[in-house]
Amino acid sequence: MHEPVPAELDLFRMMEERRRPRQVPLWAIATAALFLLAIGGGSGWSLRGVMAVPSEGVQALAREAAASYAVYAPDRVRPVEIRAEDSKTLAAWTTKRIRRSVGIPDLSMAGYRFMGGRVVPTEHGPAALFMYDNDKGSRLVILAHPMVADKSTPMVPHKMDGLNGYSWADGGLGFSLVGAAPADVLHLLADDARRQLQQTV
Repeated sequence: MHEPVPAELDLFRMMEERRRPRQVPLWAIATAALFLLAIGGGSGWSLRGVMAVPSEGVQALAREAAASYAVYAPDRVRPVEIRAEDSKTLAAWTTKRIRRSVGIPDLSMAGYRFMGGRVVPTEHGPAALFMYDNDKGSRLVILAHPMVADKSTPMVPHKMDGLNGYSWADGGLGFSLVGAAPADVLHLLADDARRQLQQTV
């Protein structure tokens, strides 16, 4: 009774120890970090094909068309470099730059006027970009350039960054029609454009 309370049973000391944050040994932290790195690296390697951005073919063409749309379609001052009135000059210029003759589809029956176009850079060299709009201010673009892969393919739908589109290839030329209009509307336009372009490829 008269002897002092042993240190391991001292109530005040026990409460103090509980209040203090516990120290995790450095070796435990290092082991956990290595484990997480191994899991992350393995997962990344296994998903490399799934997450990869397509680098060629009509899927890459679709991505390039969407990028061109995002740059030029919102421009209200100079969305095209050569206007529709000078379409012969535009056709000659695009033919010279992409080294293939590309027809300019007429989508006026569907309510889309040809505005003009320009030559734009892509990962696969220069491409012809043709722009159209309707009475509601909705715009769409058709991007065309020679294809190394997917020289002739069926039409493929795609959606990215809020844009719908259809891409295809005929005779070594790839085309992608992209716009903010509903997919079913663009599908009809793409079918019409493809029919016209097949006569010029």
